Amino acid sequence: MKKSLIICLPLVLLLFVGCGKNSTQKPTTSETIEVTTSETSSSVIESIEMTSTSSTTSKESTTKGTESSETTAASTTPSSTSEEGTKPSSSEEVVDANAELVQLFPTVAFPTEVPHTNKALNIAVAGPEEKLSVLYFDMNHPLILNKKELNYETPIAQYQQEAFASTQEAKEAVNLRVDMQGMKVDLGYGITGYQQGAAGSSYVAWQEGNWNLIVRASNIEQQDPVGLAKQVVEYLEQAMLPAPEEIGQITFDMVSDGYRSNEITWQVGNMVYTIRHQDPMAALRMAVSTLE
Repeated sequence: MKKSLIICLPLVLLLFVGCGKNSTQKPTTSETIEVTTSETSSSVIESIEMTSTSSTTSKESTTKGTESSETTAASTTPSSTSEEGTKPSSSEEVVDANAELVQLFPTVAFPTEVPHTNKALNIAVAGPEEKLSVLYFDMNHPLILNKKELNYETPIAQYQQEAFASTQEAKEAVNLRVDMQGMKVDLGYGITGYQQGAAGSSYVAWQEGNWNLIVRASNIEQQDPVGLAKQVVEYLEQAMLPAPEEIGQITFDMVSDGYRSNEITWQVGNMVYTIRHQDPMAALRMAVSTLE
């Protein structure tokens, strides 16, 4: 019996040591997030991997989905700020999603002004630079760039830029709407608009330089497209929009809600730039601020 005990004891020890080695798992270095919204009629699912701070390359995968959702997320996120994005200690950097965004894409002329009402403007970004999309969220507390919490928030604004194979393709992508017909309307400052109605809606269209502008309003809701058109004309007398090389389109839809209701798109060479905001005048301020 004593010999059996002596022989078995080393085997037990070996088994114990072997099990101990397998119990340690290596920590993962990345996680995949999806920033989702249910704001629009189209759907894009963009998955990104949050990697270490040594990487500055954006990764994007796009998949079509249902008409009730749109998702935009982003690539590399610096890990030097607080992961929770709230109340950083004195030893941590202040949470600033916009600073992180500029650090990732230092050559991009992002809007310096994105009007919002709450304390923090949070951001999700998807690259690469040749097809870049940025969503802005109006929230009460600051979050790091691409924080997972943004999956459950609704954006108020968007900035996009996309490179096309040719200037002609870029011009076509602007989706120009030119309809200078109907009753003439004095919009002030020597600018004439053209008002017409169709299917319960009223439209006012006009041109300023290479910009084509149109405001749509609901007759049923008794909305006034001329009033908004005059407000836009007055603002643009004091502010300067980016200059389209050949084509620029501004479309304000008073009938719809959400950030895609108001869109400013312009072409420069083979690049197309787009700004959207849930408020039309805020969209103009965003576009103007890209020149600052």
